[in-house]
Amino acid sequence: MSEPERECAFETLYRESFPIVRNYVYYRMAGNDAAEDIIAEAYLQSARHFLTFDPSRSKFSTWVVSIAKNCISSHYRKATASSNLDDIPESVFAVQGEQDSVDNRELIAQLLATLDDDERELVFMKYYLGMRNVEIATQLSMNASTISTKLARAMAKMRASVGDR
Repeated sequence: MSEPERECAFETLYRESFPIVRNYVYYRMAGNDAAEDIIAEAYLQSARHFLTFDPSRSKFSTWVVSIAKNCISSHYRKATASSNLDDIPESVFAVQGEQDSVDNRELIAQLLATLDDDERELVFMKYYLGMRNVEIATQLSMNASTISTKLARAMAKMRASVGDR
């Protein structure tokens, strides 16, 4: 692939994946001001390593989300402050497409607050990013059946929380 072709391909994939990556980073960073820096760093790294991207292994957005996840981990290792789910702006829960019809964002935030970080991440990847269990398992280096079990437990925990209200 020539340099102009590579730049054009990257630009197209960037435009398609940006909303997903942005929403993921803002969700994980709990509205932290560093979110924009994390997004920029993730795309900078993806541009540097674009030739290593293998579309047969994952979608480009999944690959960049994985890079962003590593950037976020690095950020939190360097920082001492942690974020609270209550600090997430409501706009983080705005989802594009048919999911825009979700009216009760406060309930969603409360339900997600019942989950631990790992469970929240699985729910986010499955229902927000629309990833299949196999894709999630590949990204997290886990077995797909383990992902299914963990998701079922997380959903049961949220359902139980609704029953307590």
